[in-house]
Amino acid sequence: MNILRLQGIDKKYASSEDYAVKDISLEVKQGEILALVGESGSGKTTLLRLISGLEHPDAGSIMLSGQTMVQGNKSVPANERNVGMVFQDYALFPHLNILDNVKFGIRDSQGNAQDIAKETLKLVGLNEKYTKYPHQLSGGQQQRVALARAIAPNPTILLLDEPFSNLDVVLKDQVREEIRQIIKKSGITALFVTHDTRDALSTADRVAILHKGYLQQLDSPKRLYENPVNPYVANFFGRRNQVLATATDDGFYTSFGFIADERSRNFQNKVKILFRPEEIKIKKSLRQALIGTVRQCAYFGDHQMVRLADESGKCVYVRASPTRHFIKGSRVFFTIRSFKVEDAF
Repeated sequence: MNILRLQGIDKKYASSEDYAVKDISLEVKQGEILALVGESGSGKTTLLRLISGLEHPDAGSIMLSGQTMVQGNKSVPANERNVGMVFQDYALFPHLNILDNVKFGIRDSQGNAQDIAKETLKLVGLNEKYTKYPHQLSGGQQQRVALARAIAPNPTILLLDEPFSNLDVVLKDQVREEIRQIIKKSGITALFVTHDTRDALSTADRVAILHKGYLQQLDSPKRLYENPVNPYVANFFGRRNQVLATATDDGFYTSFGFIADERSRNFQNKVKILFRPEEIKIKKSLRQALIGTVRQCAYFGDHQMVRLADESGKCVYVRASPTRHFIKGSRVFFTIRSFKVEDAF
């Protein structure tokens, strides 16, 4: 069952000549976590506000759990959409303890607010901190309180605006996994906005890539990374090497050497060889390998990023082991474990 359905959504603000979002259509399944990812100005936050009811689209329809929220000029008010919202700054009430913060959004008709709030705080792992105030909690704990407050009323869908942006790098990895587990355990459908590809790839079931208001690709994290539909999506998720080659009956001739591959028979003349830095494997000898000269090596702790050049200066990037020693100017043999082939023109 699709909990959320957007069809042909357009939105343009009076202050801009360009559309904030244009012709957006997508569906979110029950129990799914969907990430909206894009650069600043891509339209992801606008889309979140349209779903929540804080903005009205110029065209298109929005359906939640089979009920029409937006159609033409008609729109269900935000407070009647049963949408849970976790804001970027958490928006906790500083004068209320965390139990009262969570109770705040629970309607009387839902039963005993105190019991519901306690059960929800237990779900997020804060069952022993009822009397504490927001300023007494860490950033990760404050986020869990905000999440509990949004989940407690049992919303149709949970919307999160940049949920990990206020956390430091060390805490972020831990909290991402915690938040995913909490949402999955609650069974609530969730949609979150982020500009960080690591947030999207590690937390979401599917990811929607937006660029200048247009939906570029909607797919699983694995398919987005391995099979991007265009160069923008490919480069958004990290560096991708591109090498020109000539296709022959027995393989591809590149400026780094020859690649034996039967796919070459499906192409004529010039092609592009596309691959990620981690697809390169360093070899000890030139046998059936390519060759490049070390131009630069950057150390990142858990890996090195090495830049290899051909004789004309064209470079490819290699993600290598942090323990391997590279000397600038030395020649390195390598193979490409997996790559895509496209026509050059």
